[in-house]
Amino acid sequence: MVTPLSLFSRTVDLVLRRKLLCIFIVVVFLAIVGISTLYRGGLGDPPRRTDLTVYLSAAEAIKTGDNIYFVTNDRGWYYVYMPLLAILLVPFTKLPLLLNTSLWYMLSVLSLFGMVILSARPARNMSDGIRAAVMAILFCMPSILESITRAQTGVMVAFFAVAILYLYMKGWGVWAGILFAFAVVLKSSPLAFLIVFFIVKREWKIVASAALGILFFALAFPSLVIGPERNWLFLNEWHNTLSQAVSSTGKNSRIWGQLATPISADNQSLYATLTRWFYQTETNLAAYGNFWVKWGVRAFSGIALVALAFVSRRKKGPSSPNRIMLEYSLFAILMLLASPVNEMHHYTVFFSIFFPIFLYLDDLPRNSLSYQALMWSSLLAFLAQAVGHLGPFDEWGVPSVATLIIWCVSFAFLARPKNK
Repeated sequence: MVTPLSLFSRTVDLVLRRKLLCIFIVVVFLAIVGISTLYRGGLGDPPRRTDLTVYLSAAEAIKTGDNIYFVTNDRGWYYVYMPLLAILLVPFTKLPLLLNTSLWYMLSVLSLFGMVILSARPARNMSDGIRAAVMAILFCMPSILESITRAQTGVMVAFFAVAILYLYMKGWGVWAGILFAFAVVLKSSPLAFLIVFFIVKREWKIVASAALGILFFALAFPSLVIGPERNWLFLNEWHNTLSQAVSSTGKNSRIWGQLATPISADNQSLYATLTRWFYQTETNLAAYGNFWVKWGVRAFSGIALVALAFVSRRKKGPSSPNRIMLEYSLFAILMLLASPVNEMHHYTVFFSIFFPIFLYLDDLPRNSLSYQALMWSSLLAFLAQAVGHLGPFDEWGVPSVATLIIWCVSFAFLARPKNK
């Protein structure tokens, strides 16, 4: 039986076998994307349309003694991460913006190659793993392009997710915990739920090293560089800024229009999508509030997290690598549903769910319900990313709806008693 994904898989495999063609396609693709990225970030007319300028503005504020949460880039965007990223970028403030954009682009490209290599290694054989990884990259391409061309952190976060899982599956628990801590402090929301995965797996080395790592990357290291009082001031400002932005007084937050408003089509969280469905305008939202939407999403996320933890709990018998990877991915994807703020570059973590699904599809009968459900939910997730920037699909929140569908389908697949 021929299916859309089997045809796609066959095509990818054919290209991978022709090394010169494969190299040509990759080089041309990277050249085109690189030119676009450099034009946005350093060659085109100001203001620069990349998030890198936000990070560098915060890094410059570290040097000048200003508050990193009150400075903006030329577009008026505020820095919204913990101090670690700004501190790490301080040395780069001396370099021209074009060079910094080039370095960031190269780091994103290296992250892509790292995702393919590290994810392929736990697979049954390397060739199947590389094929599935390349397919997953292509299925994530809309959000990957968004992240790379806008010099965002999305591709790096996806790499961290893959690298943490690789270290865990290799038995290097301490390093997995340290990398998890670094990733969460660098950009907190996308990977935060992974700590629950390690708790239910009783991986106490990872949990302990993650806790110590968070203390180091959030408190100790920044305090050594900028002083404990200044670091504590920044952490409190960061917490207060984000807390206000998602509270009932969020409209008064300085990052409301930039990031937090659920009415903006740029916000592709489930919470924002449902808010737009029911309230449509800022005026209606201010008049009626969205208490039930907010707490409904929180309740669903909490119930889903508990159910996923129960299904993923440590078993007496061994679990297959595919199952472990799919369990792991569902914790990361659930964060997309739980977070009140999501943008398209956050959807790069879809790689972590596409990869094990494609490996599973190699083994499932193509006419089975499991195969069909996983295949169509994956295709829907890809299409949702592709149209997620376009009206009216962005207003409708198509990416968040597709995320909910693929998460529920994958969870139901895992929850079957016979699935190991």
